[in-house]
Amino acid sequence: MNKPQKIRITPDMLINDFGVEKIENYFCEFDNDGDPLYGEIGAEPQIHQRHDHWWIGESDLCFTVDLGAVYQITNMYFFNNYDAHKPEQDRHDYGVRKVKVKMGTPFSWEYDEELAPEVRKWTGFETKHETQFINFSFNNNQAPSEIIVYGYKVKDVIKDVPERAPQVYKKLDKFVGMNAFVNDADDICRAVTYIREYHPWTWTTVPNGEDTTLAMAPSLNKMWDFDEYYTRMKSHGINVCPTLSTHSRRTPKDLSPNSWAPENFLSYACMLFQFVARYGSNKDIDPSLIKVDEGQEVKIAMGVLDAVEPLNEPDGTWLGREQYFTPFEMASFLSMCYDGHEGLYKNCGVKQADPNFLMSMSGGAGLSYARLKAVEFWCKWNRKDGKLPFDVINAHCYCGKKLDEKGVAELVDVNLVDRGDQTGNIFVGVSPEEGNITANFDSIRDWRDRYYPNMEIWLTEFGWDTNQSYKTSTSSHAYAEYTGRQVQAMWLVREYLLLSSIGVDRAAMYMSRDCGPEETAVGKYGSSGLVRFPIEITPNNVIQGNKKDSFYYIYTLKETLKDCTFAGEVESTNANVRIFKYVDEAGKAKYAVWCVTSDGTKVPGYILPVGEGDFSLVEFGFEKYKGKWTDMENKNGKVVVNVSECPVFVVEK
Repeated sequence: MNKPQKIRITPDMLINDFGVEKIENYFCEFDNDGDPLYGEIGAEPQIHQRHDHWWIGESDLCFTVDLGAVYQITNMYFFNNYDAHKPEQDRHDYGVRKVKVKMGTPFSWEYDEELAPEVRKWTGFETKHETQFINFSFNNNQAPSEIIVYGYKVKDVIKDVPERAPQVYKKLDKFVGMNAFVNDADDICRAVTYIREYHPWTWTTVPNGEDTTLAMAPSLNKMWDFDEYYTRMKSHGINVCPTLSTHSRRTPKDLSPNSWAPENFLSYACMLFQFVARYGSNKDIDPSLIKVDEGQEVKIAMGVLDAVEPLNEPDGTWLGREQYFTPFEMASFLSMCYDGHEGLYKNCGVKQADPNFLMSMSGGAGLSYARLKAVEFWCKWNRKDGKLPFDVINAHCYCGKKLDEKGVAELVDVNLVDRGDQTGNIFVGVSPEEGNITANFDSIRDWRDRYYPNMEIWLTEFGWDTNQSYKTSTSSHAYAEYTGRQVQAMWLVREYLLLSSIGVDRAAMYMSRDCGPEETAVGKYGSSGLVRFPIEITPNNVIQGNKKDSFYYIYTLKETLKDCTFAGEVESTNANVRIFKYVDEAGKAKYAVWCVTSDGTKVPGYILPVGEGDFSLVEFGFEKYKGKWTDMENKNGKVVVNVSECPVFVVEK
């Protein structure tokens, strides 16, 4: 007879249903827990800090364990702790009053147990159930300190792990992008080839279930003509992907225990059908399905857009539970937006309006493989095809570091970590190399390359503020001979280059313009634009003055790379120098060369092998739309480059 043993639960087994809390903490002391089933009491488990969100009591915390094989589960133990150093009235922040355990088939669990663990001791119960999956939930997001699961393996489950597909690099004609708005001047929009344009869906939508209507030309507030805007951007060769966000009003959703039921998102998904039917390229649409607001003209297949992004940062925790989407809510929402949850409704979802239209997942507040894993889990068990209901993996990431009161530095994603921090920590921006921007994509790229090799990856927010105050947590602070604006400009260029080297398909810096005067725009993102306030726009849609260095740098980058494909990294003879090679449509080479440091390092006289041919040096410069071009001398297939932390291009003529 098999003797029950402790089953080691590792982080890769966990699916975080709720999306917040470090759920691996509940199994982190395996070797110190003792063996309570057999009377061996180990060290008392430590108390882990729970959520720090003010809305935390509004929903139960839950997560699922995938054991990776079928086990006979025999016993479970929970250690229910309290912080002995906290006043009695405050101890509700720790410990748990009730635990629910489910086992069997996900979303139709056959086993359901509920118990109230005793305080400051191991509390266990016996069970006899064969399962691969265990679901835990704790009331009001309180939880035990540690969990032990006992049992023995019944049978293996073979999981097919495909070989990692090789990286395919695409032409960079839609790569250099920015976040922008319908009222941005054409002048600034021409700095890029891709715009992430976002506005609240209620500017152009009257939500009403299957009878949801559009008002695009003009918008409901009579201020914007989106037909004209999207058509004009296309005429400039700019690819626009609208992000139909909600700002203070998120998509309608039911916060009941089944808050991830697809029909909870009917109005928004029907709006997407109408939107894509209008701006996509599918002419074979039943006109009776088209619904516009009173006084609006019905239009089908205008052919001016090819992609859309539903919602902006729905995983953000800072706006409260009503506006936060758990991974399962996100999966359900995306399923409805993609194809009406596999055709549950006829006039619903992007793909039912235009099968060739791209739908990005909602841009995440941070790069999170764990969240993608949970979305995938929901889709596997709730969609008949088991597929992910989006074409693009989409996330945000801001490179920064946190300096505590002792001056100890920690690399962080400032977008996630600095949310009105009151502890005395200082947050500052760091270069994309110091922030490990490419390594941050490693787990997502590996997962994509193995299971969804045709899916694109976009980074749709990154950037730095030019306000120099240390109250500006993403500031590109001046150093050496560089001004803060120059640092912002060259860090942006360097991040674009780095992202291109790992095959990111689109990258959008944040954002087109400052929110207010650069000198007083402290905090985050108020001075992250390419143009400073005040912004004056002529009748010909040209901006008068106040363009930062970053505007010209990005314009030059766009002009240099828009017809190119990344061709690989060139081995450098200097540890501080990095070299990327690109090839244009004519087969001509373009090399990007720069120092990866941020301390004023220079490498004069660097010898770069380029082969035969005539080459020009392209340097970034203020008020230089296409950079400063200088002929180079090619001696025996080599040119000499003075390398600094501001990239340069060596371009074959």
